[in-house]
Order: sequence, then C-alpha cells, then structure tokens
Amino acid sequence: MPALPAAGAEQEHDPCARLNAGEVRYSVREAKRVTFATAEKYGATETRLTGCVFEDGAYVQEWQSWGFSGRNGFAPPGSMWENTLYSPTGSFSFTEALGRSNPGTELEYHELKPSSRWGGKHGENYNQYFEGEGEGADENLWRYMEQGLYEQAAVINWNRQPDMPTRQGASFAIFFHAGYAPTWGCISTDLATVTRLLRGAVPGDRIVMGTVEDVFTASTAASEAAAAAAARAEEKAAAVEQRLETLTHVLMTLGVLAALGLLIRLAFKRAGRQRKPRRAPPSADSFAKTAASDRQAAARPRAHTGWSPPAEIPPAGASMPLDRPLDPSLDSPLDSPLDSEHERKPREDVSSRKP
Repeated sequence: MPALPAAGAEQEHDPCARLNAGEVRYSVREAKRVTFATAEKYGATETRLTGCVFEDGAYVQEWQSWGFSGRNGFAPPGSMWENTLYSPTGSFSFTEALGRSNPGTELEYHELKPSSRWGGKHGENYNQYFEGEGEGADENLWRYMEQGLYEQAAVINWNRQPDMPTRQGASFAIFFHAGYAPTWGCISTDLATVTRLLRGAVPGDRIVMGTVEDVFTASTAASEAAAAAAARAEEKAAAVEQRLETLTHVLMTLGVLAALGLLIRLAFKRAGRQRKPRRAPPSADSFAKTAASDRQAAARPRAHTGWSPPAEIPPAGASMPLDRPLDPSLDSPLDSPLDSEHERKPREDVSSRKP
C-alpha cells in the first residue's frame, strides 16, 4: 500500500455519514455502492477515496484509501475540457471496465489486446472503446496497460452515456485506474484498491468527485457530531474533576483522622504519667532513725570470717623477728637437717690457687 499523503484540515473523513444525512450536493440515485474522491481544495491533486455500501437502510464505509486526481486538481464548474488536466466534478456512474483480465466484476469488461483503443479523435468513436489501428488522439490502451496504468480500470461516465450526451472536445478517457500518480484527468490509486472496487461493482454504482466544498453541503451532522464530541469531552473533564475532588476529600479526612489519633495517644500518655504515685521526700524522723540504725550496726561485734591480712614481707637482709610465729608447714632452716661436716669445714680460698 502506498504511503498516505497528508490530509488537510478541510478534508472529509466520513463521507458515508454525510451521504446518509443528505449533505451531498450530487445525487447518487439508488446506487448499491458509492465511491467518494475528494480533495481539500482547488488545485490539490491528493484525494481521499472512500467506498460506501448500502446495508440495512444506510450507507456504511467498506474501505478507505488515497489517490490522485488530474495534475491541475478538480475542475471548477464549466472548466472541464480537453488538455486542461482537470478531473471532472460531480456524480458519475460505472457501467464498463477494462484491463488485463476480469477480476470478477459485473460491469461490462474489455479484456485488452494490442488493438484496443479509446477514442480521442473527434468523431463517432469519441470517448468510446473500440478496436482498430486508431489515429490522432486515440489512446492505445494496451500500451498504457503494459506501463501499469490500465492493468485494471473502471470507466467513469463523464461526457458519455448513460449519464450525459457526448460532446466533442469536453474531454475523454476519464478512468478510475491503477498507477498512483497525478494524471491527465483520471483518478489514480493503487492496484489493490481498483481491484477491490471492480470486484464489488455492479452497473449503476457511482463515484462522487470534487473538492470537499463542492461535494458536501453545510454539515448539520458534522456540527452535531462536533457538539456531541465536545459534550463528551466536557463530561469526561467533569468526571476527572469530580474524582480529583473526591480523592482530595478522602486525603484530607485521612489526615484529620491521623492527627486526631496522634492527639489521643499523647493525651493517654500524659494521663498515665499523672496517675503514677510520687515518693514523698524523707522526713527528719526518718533521717534520725536511719542514723541510729547505722550506729547500732557499727557497735555490734563482727564475726571472724577466717581471713587475715597478708603478713608483711621483711626487706632483703633483715632478720626475721623471733617472736613471729612460723608456718609449721614450711621447712625452717632450724629444723632442716644439715651436713654438720660440710657446715663445719672452712671454705677453701680459691683466690690463692696457682694455675
């Protein structure tokens, strides 16, 4: 599918609804299917293509695509002539089609061959299909098919029967065909869109073409739809505002409850401290009783616990006093057996020894 050209602010997005509302300037008779090809303004070649089908008493959209009109856009009233490079404005029927092979349409179908021509030279074949050598302005349909333009094409009945009598010079060969490029006056789109249109088409289906301003009348439906959309937007905004107000109220309530809970806890703590009894300061009598009790305790004899302070250790070289009791468990020098001979023998003076 080709890339979509940018649509302007004035482009119509729902032609089927406008058709149901009676806001189309041109009659579609009792067509089963109606195709819209609309441009934003005069001189614009990009066209929005919309296929509508009549079902259950109303037209509904079947498909939507993009394409191109003539190189100079759509023709203003009275301007559609040869070599102006305009596409015609109005409502036109489909009764014939042409191309490489029939895709399954109920329209009269011309399977192209090298001798296939479309009359452009003024005369009896003007703006008609015929087979032959062709001359002058007659179009070689086979050559254009080989170029990809007429691979499939539906004939738009501008300046020909059954829509109007043929006028020499009022332009010819206005097709809805493949190619997807500005044309000499046809409507060009992608091959898939043309094939889809042909497969569903029956004789009497129509195409409504032109600028948005030329095709549609002032839209009560559009204004009502815009008003309804605005009302929905206001309702949505009001609902959001209401939710915000409710949320704010809930948050404020929670904050107040939290503050009250904190105040209640502080009050309970303060009340608990006030109920707790305080000790009275000691009186003079209690001091006197305590002092008397301490004196009595100091006057009582203390029981010996079996512990004595350690004996004072004499300094080195001092003789131990004889009146200090000795620990009988320790060996005393007085009680130790000594070698009497060894003790009595004088020590030899080794200093006088000669070597």
